[in-house]
Amino acid sequence: MRSRDLLFGIATLVIAAVYYGLAVAIPQSDLADPVGPQGLPRVYALLLAALSLILIARSLRRSAPNADSPNSESRIPNPGSGIPRVIGMLLIGVAYIIVLPWFGYLLSVAALITATIYFQGGSINGRSVLVALSGAAIFWLLFIWLLRIQYPAGLWPSVI
Repeated sequence: MRSRDLLFGIATLVIAAVYYGLAVAIPQSDLADPVGPQGLPRVYALLLAALSLILIARSLRRSAPNADSPNSESRIPNPGSGIPRVIGMLLIGVAYIIVLPWFGYLLSVAALITATIYFQGGSINGRSVLVALSGAAIFWLLFIWLLRIQYPAGLWPSVI
């Protein structure tokens, strides 16, 4: 499994590099906003590269001699549960799209992250709530504040 993670990490890093190369080749337009047509694809490529490097580092760290001790925990999902897991994640995504206009971006993304953590076998505790809220805040900063992408405001304008 670790060598699969390493190979997948290397493959996605190559894909990120190719995608970044294609993104910077997108011609600029005189009508473009401050982000431009290259902005979001370049961010996606950089995020994919960062996640690929994390996966590579984790797979290399796991292959260290002491990593195979009997006390190390492995969260390998049940291979027989592939289709139900895909359907479950798809339903979480559909629920996100449905509640987004009412809850707004921040609350919807936090709920999406929380539901994904729970569905993937994690527990809902203070740490997972902190991850969900900070993840929602980071995505809000990236997409709404930095890239100026419009989002449904949801309940917030009527509350404030």
